Parts: sequence; C-alpha cells; structure tokens
Amino acid sequence: MGLTTRAARPDDLPGAAEARVASWRGAFTGLVPQEFLDAMDPASIAASWSESIAAGRSRLYVAVANDQVIGYAGVGPERDPAAPPRTGELYALFVHPSHWGTGAGRALADAACADLRDAGCASVWLWVLEANCRARRFYTTYGFAETGDRTHSSLNNLPELRLAARL
Repeated sequence: MGLTTRAARPDDLPGAAEARVASWRGAFTGLVPQEFLDAMDPASIAASWSESIAAGRSRLYVAVANDQVIGYAGVGPERDPAAPPRTGELYALFVHPSHWGTGAGRALADAACADLRDAGCASVWLWVLEANCRARRFYTTYGFAETGDRTHSSLNNLPELRLAARL
C-alpha cells in the first residue's frame, strides 16, 4: 500500500476532511443525527483546520497511501484546565473506512504521540464516544486505558469516555 505519515500541508487538508466525513458516516450512522452527517462539509472542515493550525491551536498529521490522504490525527495541548502538567491531547484520529484495518490508524497514533513527546508531554488524553466500540478497541490495543472520567458530547448528548496513555 505504501503508507506514509507526515505533518499536514495546506494541500492535504481537503483530503483529510474527506476522510473525516467518510469515517464519521461509516462509524456514527445511527449514533448521531443523520441530518448532521448529511450536512458535513469537507470544504468547511478544511478551512476550520487551516485557521486552527495557523493560530497554533493544533497540529495535524495525515496518512497517505498511493498519493491520497486517507486519514488524519489532530493533536495539541490538553484543553482541560485540571489536567496534570505535561499532558497533551489527541483531539481526533479518523481513517477513511476503505482503509480501516490497514495500519493507518496505528501509524497516525504513532505520529501524534511522537509529536506530543517532542512537545514535552509525558501523557496523552483523548475522548471517545462510549458507543464507538471499534475506536475503543483500537485505543485499548494501542495502550490507552479508561480513566473513569465521563462527559457527554455536544452532539446528541452522547456519553463519552476519557482514555489516557503514558508517552
């Protein structure tokens, strides 16, 4: 497959946004409102990322196979003010469903964790929908553990779990 990961370039953002939309539709149909999934707009997502990256709020990595962006991971500082010092956050990790099970998710998680280690983080937190069993299995296999912290998503008030890993 020729899979590589790299820091996202501006011209990668549309492909990453397309992968996000496809992944959300593949993973969340039946969990989140269908009208939300139908209204997802890759161009708007890419523009939002461009602003966030330019402002230094996040960093984005992409997985590329056969010269096509197939997934992405977003990282940055932990947004919870109660987080211990040197904690980073994996904001998102999504791979196009046609590439699930190919190692792209692991490669993106590796890139994201390496970024956070390089930024001086000793641990990483993330939120995952409780009902997203596939993602929970992936993160647990990767080395994350549930912390016991819970919240509800802003979308459809779905239960979310916090997971954490040492870097």
